[in-house]
Amino acid sequence: MKRGHVYTFLFMVVITAVLVFALAAAYEGFKPSIQRNKQLQEQRAVLSALGLDEGLKDNQIAAVYEEKIKPGKLNGFEEAYGMPILAHIENGETLAYAVPIEGSGLWGALRGYLGVNADRTQTTGLVFTYQNETPGLGGRIDEDWFKNQFRGLPITPNTLMAYGSVEDKDIDAITGATQTSSAVMRTINKSLTEIVFSEEVK
Repeated sequence: MKRGHVYTFLFMVVITAVLVFALAAAYEGFKPSIQRNKQLQEQRAVLSALGLDEGLKDNQIAAVYEEKIKPGKLNGFEEAYGMPILAHIENGETLAYAVPIEGSGLWGALRGYLGVNADRTQTTGLVFTYQNETPGLGGRIDEDWFKNQFRGLPITPNTLMAYGSVEDKDIDAITGATQTSSAVMRTINKSLTEIVFSEEVK
């Protein structure tokens, strides 16, 4: 190898090492902030599923979460699909549960929380903490208009949730995203039958 090529090679090695070190140092420096943001997103998701996030700013999320959200237990389950069951508790009274949901969408896993009131007769909200659906189509499951349809819906054992009219509410699928819409409903019903109504479903 010619001397000029050796110098070029060594120069590239040194530059690469410096860049790798700089990126690693930057990541470590930002790591606490990244973790805080991730925790904040998770806390906001839980509050949203329970209908408690409206009007809250980012700097209010942690305080409200700490005050009102505690580990929950539903039908003997303290967690489901690798996520904890969480309870909305005020003045010692359990008002609702954030129940984990998990299923398969068109392009990958769907994970999040379905909120149900304490006597399991009505939903309080729906939120996804992870999804990889097509932006502008299936990815619209993260939009407020879609999620808000799942607030205040009646639920009962042995009755699967479906799109269409539910009492005085209409649940609309996403136009052009039939498979994702169906996957969302399967995911919700899975959690309802396996967790929320596990003792009553026959």
